Amino acid sequence: MDSNKKVCFLIPSVLSGGIETYMLRFLTHQKGNIDATVLVRKSSKGELYESYKATGARIVFKPLGYFNPKNMLWYYRFFKKEQFDVVCDLNANFAGLPIVLSRLAGIKRRITFYRQSSHHFKKSPLRLAYTNFLNRLVYKHSTDIYANSASGLKYFFPNEYPADARFKVIKNGVNVNAFLNVDGSKAELRAKLGLPQDNYIIGHTGRFAEAKNHYFLLDVAAKLVEKHSNTSIVLIGNNTDKLLPHIQKLGIESNVITLGYKSNINEYLKAFDLFFFPSVTEGQPNALIEAMISGIPIATSNIDPIVECLPADRLGCLIDPYNIDTTVKRILEIKKDPENYTYQQFAIKNFDAKAQFGEFMENI
Repeated sequence: MDSNKKVCFLIPSVLSGGIETYMLRFLTHQKGNIDATVLVRKSSKGELYESYKATGARIVFKPLGYFNPKNMLWYYRFFKKEQFDVVCDLNANFAGLPIVLSRLAGIKRRITFYRQSSHHFKKSPLRLAYTNFLNRLVYKHSTDIYANSASGLKYFFPNEYPADARFKVIKNGVNVNAFLNVDGSKAELRAKLGLPQDNYIIGHTGRFAEAKNHYFLLDVAAKLVEKHSNTSIVLIGNNTDKLLPHIQKLGIESNVITLGYKSNINEYLKAFDLFFFPSVTEGQPNALIEAMISGIPIATSNIDPIVECLPADRLGCLIDPYNIDTTVKRILEIKKDPENYTYQQFAIKNFDAKAQFGEFMENI
């Protein structure tokens, strides 16, 4: 890829979500090698805004809406004026309208990049009809269609993938050194972070959202606390404080810590005994990959996008994200034999930022 290529990336927000974290890491890794504009489809700034600015990318906030002619005209004029070499939209099917508008504006390369493996909304006939319409726009007007998992492409294009040459899977990239080179022992980090020194700590990172399955996580936690009262649960992510009523209902307030957004996830991971990730849908979860690179044991959902993140011959960490009792049993098994549920070397080999972001750069 030419170092001066002019690229417009479209993302939903600058909050700490999966898409936003991926794009921030990519721009940070490729700083100085790309003339990047980030078009944010919301008007509000989030906790990642300053970090995005530090990449040197131009940040533009402009909502599009579902079908707003005025906003659509703005997008068309913006693309027409800027004449980007590439427009890359990371909003899954919702890339449909920007991809069409960029084509009308004369943009030659139009990439849609799927970062999920299912719909992230409550289904209704009207919503499904609209997203299916957008999906057809993506398929007809994109010059390239990427995803971070084969599961995503299979879900959104069941009749076309993998035959169409425009499809490509590009894995997530993580700066492995940030999660390997963490100063301090587990005890020192727990003291620094204010975590219980002698408890068995189960950690989770992810914003409060239905897909993350927090209520199930807490129901499992309650069962574990019944069996072992020295169990602590640490929840990191935006709006995890909204779980407090359920935590109180379960009577485990003294065992659960909700922390909200944290930028030093690497330190927390090193302080955990287990990373528990019971999502019911994912694209390719950065949070899980980070935990794997950190070298801590994991217990995670048996869903296709997560299975893709693991070595095919070592799937013992998988749990049913709807079955509390079998999940409790599996976590207790992992607690007894933690070394058999770590995946550090596999994760380093498969998700290193240099290789994965390099592949993305080559395909822009």
